[in-house]
Amino acid sequence: MPLHFGINVNTRVPILYPEVYSESDLLALAETVEAEGYDSVWVGDSMFQKSRLEAFTTLAAIAARTERVQLGTAALIAPLRNTVWLALSWATLDRLAAGRTILGVCVGAETPVPGVTGEFEAAGADLKTRGQVFTEQLDLIHRLWSTERFDYEGKHHTLHGVQSNLRPMQDAMPPVWIASNPHIGDLSPRLRARMAQRVVAHADGWMTCTASPEEFHTGWSELQEHARAADRDPATIIPAYQMLCHIDNNRAKARAVGVEFVNRYYHSTYGSLDEARWGEDPYGTAEDCVAAIRALVDAGCEGFVVRFAAPDQHEQLRRFTQDVLPAFRS
Repeated sequence: MPLHFGINVNTRVPILYPEVYSESDLLALAETVEAEGYDSVWVGDSMFQKSRLEAFTTLAAIAARTERVQLGTAALIAPLRNTVWLALSWATLDRLAAGRTILGVCVGAETPVPGVTGEFEAAGADLKTRGQVFTEQLDLIHRLWSTERFDYEGKHHTLHGVQSNLRPMQDAMPPVWIASNPHIGDLSPRLRARMAQRVVAHADGWMTCTASPEEFHTGWSELQEHARAADRDPATIIPAYQMLCHIDNNRAKARAVGVEFVNRYYHSTYGSLDEARWGEDPYGTAEDCVAAIRALVDAGCEGFVVRFAAPDQHEQLRRFTQDVLPAFRS
């Protein structure tokens, strides 16, 4: 199977670097991604803590400017949204995009700050129960897309006699990719198992980030074990990785730009990329990037969503297309 390569057009950069990368530049980048033969275009998500262009609206604009590439979210924080509206909004987007969407979703995370309203509070969502809510959402989204009338009694959702005739364009329904990072934090085996089981029960793909090849291999191996235990063929799940990178022949310059970008993007104060989880990703030559991708492929990865740590997104896409992508495309 050929590797899947998508580009995250980075909806936060027009907020951080508007003089270099405008909304028009973002839409033009999406068109270039399609013209260069990539498989997909992706956008990120957050409410206001990492301000950016809103995901659904941006993808709708990209859908109108493209014809072939798949369109996805990496990743939509589902518990921040009303479940019914999420399902219907995505069905609408899939129809406008002629059946080209991949719904990438995650549970989200947040560190509460005393006296500051967080995104979960602003959305009327409970940070502590977001995992339970997320699991119910995944079930309900598929039921809402089915066009069948149904009842649902869950801990966080109660629906009676609900039926929506707005189904997605895709006959088999849009693929759902769940993003999770079981390698981050000292997670208990029980929680890691629950994360893997959620993917097995509800998703067509699993995406992670900021992982070493060894960490990716461990997470993917655990997920495969849970798939087999549930009598599901692991081959029906796409293992994917969202990679942050910066390409420059000068490695020191690449890492300096990378840490400045990460700090602005995440409101952090890292002295170097060695202090950040994002330091697992490549910042250096095209050969460094090729080697990092190959190591993840050897660990089992089949799909890549590439995000550039740079104000000039077009130049990074040019370099990746010219110097990295040919190593994986015959």
